[in-house]
Amino acid sequence: MRISSELRDLVAASALSALLFTTGVLVPLVGPPAGFVATAPLIWLAARHGRLAGALGGLVATAALLSGLPPPVALIFAIEHALPAWYLGWIVRRDGGVAAASARAAVVVTTLVIGAALLLATGGQDPVQVLEQQLREGLAELGGGSPAGPSGTGAPAPLGAGLEEVVAFMRRVLPAVTLIGIFLECSLNTLLAARLLARVEGAARPRDMTAFSLPDWVVWVLIPVLALCWAPVPDVATVALNLALPLLFAYLLVGLSISLHLAVRARFSRFGRTLLVSAFVFFPWLLAGPLLLGMLDFRFSFRNRWPIEPPAA
Repeated sequence: MRISSELRDLVAASALSALLFTTGVLVPLVGPPAGFVATAPLIWLAARHGRLAGALGGLVATAALLSGLPPPVALIFAIEHALPAWYLGWIVRRDGGVAAASARAAVVVTTLVIGAALLLATGGQDPVQVLEQQLREGLAELGGGSPAGPSGTGAPAPLGAGLEEVVAFMRRVLPAVTLIGIFLECSLNTLLAARLLARVEGAARPRDMTAFSLPDWVVWVLIPVLALCWAPVPDVATVALNLALPLLFAYLLVGLSISLHLAVRARFSRFGRTLLVSAFVFFPWLLAGPLLLGMLDFRFSFRNRWPIEPPAA
């Protein structure tokens, strides 16, 4: 019996996605990068063969994980990887906008992840407390402390005053950090799947990374939200922080898009653009420049002011 290409792709994509996710869970040192791209095979499957194939691939991968991982972990895979892959693959198939689709998927997945964490918390412990304990252990290891505390009795890891402030801040902005992380996971996996699909099908699908922008009215939402971050009422300030961080991240993406546009206009070579990206990676404080460009674009419209000139004939 001849096996159809759809069935072969479904089995291969499901197995690869489940393997990558399992590696991310069980191999702490090298696994996280593999777990990060576990969504890409399922996006590729849905983009190439349609939403039904994408849904079946997600179900098969989740069923495979249930044979070796606890059900709550498999549920997280289904929510954080299989569900957005089904939607994002459909968007790629329609050649829609990756950024907008990833943002919508991130909002839905973040809501479901937080809800699942609340339902699956064991022993009545707040999921935020679980995350805080994990963060404390990681910071203690980085600082050379003992994750189990000074007496080795399992008490919370002792941290310095500066690291305690980091823990407190992360606790306040957990929803925003989760949303940004899932957005990055969705968007980067979608771009990777789209590139792989273009290579398999032999048809180029250009993604213009220099044209990303936000509506002008968003800045008038950001300004009062930033002001409310210093509100005297703690609950109001916390809500404002969780709104401000995703908005600032969105403007950072706009600024990076403008920076790439200006690099293309200046006819930077591929090596020059790689150096520019490397500078942002190794010197994060330089990201203040793109963030400022993104926030001021509504007023100065940098890309219209300095358009990319066509190559000389």
